[in-house]
Amino acid sequence: MAAHPYDQDVIAPVAIHHLVEFGDPDPNLPGQFGYWYNFIDYDFSANGRVLSARHYLDERGRALLLGKPVEDELTLLVLQFLLMRYDTLEWLGSEGYVPVPKPVMNEARRRLDLHLARPGG
Repeated sequence: MAAHPYDQDVIAPVAIHHLVEFGDPDPNLPGQFGYWYNFIDYDFSANGRVLSARHYLDERGRALLLGKPVEDELTLLVLQFLLMRYDTLEWLGSEGYVPVPKPVMNEARRRLDLHLARPGG
């Protein structure tokens, strides 16, 4: 029997969406837009809270946690999931792009190292 795709992760997304947003068409250049975003959104949920993350497909190795930064168990689990896939993690919220605080990233990395060191992890 094949393993579930997320068996080696500490958390699995409850939903994954592949979306494209575009707009501000250029009236002089048919089919050209002022912006065009191609991205994947991951939604995670625990204890009644949802946390989303985004990866723009043209930004290799980078993912963003969406919304107001909250330092809790769900955030640490999501960071571990993302660290297995992306090199650079940031928050994107009303303040723009902000780094994940170093102590939070260090704890997520520490937990991921412990998880990966376990048999089958």
